[in-house]
Amino acid sequence: MTHAIARCGRVLTEVNRRGAHALLAAVILLSGAARAEDDAPGSPTFALHGFGTLGAIHSDQNYSDVVSSVYLQPNGAGATSAWSTGVGSKAGVQLDALFSPRLSAVVQVLSQHRYDNSWTPTIEWANVKYQVTPELSVRVGRTVSSIFMTSDTANVGYANLWLRAPQEIYGMVPFTHQDGIDLAWNINIGPATNSVQASFGSNKFDVIDGDKIKVGKMFIASDTLDYGVLALRVGYVHTDVTFDSSGLDALLKGLSNFGNTLTLSGFPTEGDSASTLANGYNMDHTPIEAFTAGLRADPGNWRLTAEWARISDAGILPKTTGWYITNGYQLRTLTPYITIATLDSKTPAESGIPLAGLPTGPLSGVGDALNRGLGVVLDMAAPSQKSLTLGLRWDLLDNAALKFEYEHIRLDDLSGGRFGNLQPGFKPGGDADLFSIALDFVF
Repeated sequence: MTHAIARCGRVLTEVNRRGAHALLAAVILLSGAARAEDDAPGSPTFALHGFGTLGAIHSDQNYSDVVSSVYLQPNGAGATSAWSTGVGSKAGVQLDALFSPRLSAVVQVLSQHRYDNSWTPTIEWANVKYQVTPELSVRVGRTVSSIFMTSDTANVGYANLWLRAPQEIYGMVPFTHQDGIDLAWNINIGPATNSVQASFGSNKFDVIDGDKIKVGKMFIASDTLDYGVLALRVGYVHTDVTFDSSGLDALLKGLSNFGNTLTLSGFPTEGDSASTLANGYNMDHTPIEAFTAGLRADPGNWRLTAEWARISDAGILPKTTGWYITNGYQLRTLTPYITIATLDSKTPAESGIPLAGLPTGPLSGVGDALNRGLGVVLDMAAPSQKSLTLGLRWDLLDNAALKFEYEHIRLDDLSGGRFGNLQPGFKPGGDADLFSIALDFVF
């Protein structure tokens, strides 16, 4: 296996160069190399599983849409149509392969409403796992980005109590997987089990409006302690993000050029201010840190989950803190639940380019327009909101659950919250009421 791991660097380089189409080849290559060196020969076994969600959501917002991600879905329920089936519906299949007691592989393909309005299936997972010791395992390839408590099951609605994960937390990160290497170490501490996980990797993906996001040098670490009905988890994420956006690039270029113009026109102080703004709000290999904490408890029929997360400010992104608490009570096949959640983004108090010293005319007019444009971008990058959700889960079959939710969202002043596809008539702040129904199933 040492020779196989030594090949990982070359394989990952090829994956990064050629994209997702190289992942299957990487899995095959690593499986073959590791299989040849494993101590337990035998015929491999395969298992095929599937999961899906058929859902519909209604919003009373007329100038924005409810979407699963403001980056990944161009439209949804609200301004586009009162009801939408594309926000939460999805389908996936997963192939598990066991080559030996220590060597396995998995490929998961997922279809959902994408940034380009298509439902093109994509490779969500494709990795090889080697059990180095009973306590230590390593995975190479495309693995889940285990940032939050339910990241592993985020796409499998049946595995989660709620119909829609609290967007105050789960909307913070627009990606669910990464290409790299993942290590897991599980040890028993008396009656408790402690699980430490660390992953290193990268990701790049297209988003709406023709923009792109690149996530590099990503390091994710977490520690989960399971003790009976209680689980406690803490996590840390560090990465650098590049946001290729035509709109943002135009604004920052405008600030930079205007800064040069002001300096050449005899206003060096104002020019330096404009140039500093352009550099300060840049999103090119910008470092970001995140801290998370979570709790899950299932005493008796109660189902309690709570999470907290904080993301550092970076470029146009402000420091953001979110949390939620979900509590449910199972009555045979019915589980009513309630979720309260808050998302708070600290928009910087940006004064913009100082205009008082500029003469009335073209220079002051351009400066005022750039200041207003920057203000709009900063406000929209701060999605502060609060929500209250009442839900009901009905396990009507052993492998299927029907869910209903009512969600009331209150947007903070100057914020668009987690709503997407904002229309010209959209006014920040205000309230929204959402009604959702979904059938989650596995097979």
